[in-house]
Amino acid sequence: SYKYQGVKILMPVTINGNGHISGLVVGGLPNGTVDADTLATNSVTTVKLDNNSVTHAKSTGLQRRISTTVTLPAANSITHTITTGTKKIEILVSNVSSASNSNLHVLLGDSGGLETSGYGHAMGYHRTGVSSREATVTNSTAAFSTYGLDSTGYQIFGTWKLYNSQGNTWVSEHVLWGSEASNHQFWGNGYKTLSGTMTQFNFACTSGNFDTGYVTIVETLGDD
Repeated sequence: SYKYQGVKILMPVTINGNGHISGLVVGGLPNGTVDADTLATNSVTTVKLDNNSVTHAKSTGLQRRISTTVTLPAANSITHTITTGTKKIEILVSNVSSASNSNLHVLLGDSGGLETSGYGHAMGYHRTGVSSREATVTNSTAAFSTYGLDSTGYQIFGTWKLYNSQGNTWVSEHVLWGSEASNHQFWGNGYKTLSGTMTQFNFACTSGNFDTGYVTIVETLGDD
């Protein structure tokens, strides 16, 4: 439609012989006219989707990864708030060291705070030779922890992974290398069942502060 000297002129809608409809304007169809059955198969293409228009709630079965890199501060820990729906967390450790004791630990937490008990965790290290290998293994109930990284000279590299196996239970595993003992591999694995949904974790020195290092935190959301 248009106006001519103040008079509104209505333009007709024409169904042409070739099947095309002319005279429609943007938004001219009443709400509810087009439904899912009206749309042709594969008619909604990627370029027609707005950025971030598909939320995690609408992407069941798909994965979405979020990556954050943190330069470790002159403090003994960092606390990271995780994204809702996270099923796996990878903590990529690079050149990490502390000013006093280089053992590391991870605490899990929910809305009630970080939890410092109820962990089932074993940790130790492999090395060359066969003597006293049993003495390189211990356990922890207070945190997911390393064992044997007890020198200020260690520069630590490796991965620390957390998996949500079911409910509020999380499984932990880490494999690390330290520069002071090039023939050692430091490892650990275990589990922790939280009181509620996990919302945060704390990455820390067992004692003393960090003096170097970076951690990259990769969160994976989804059901796969």
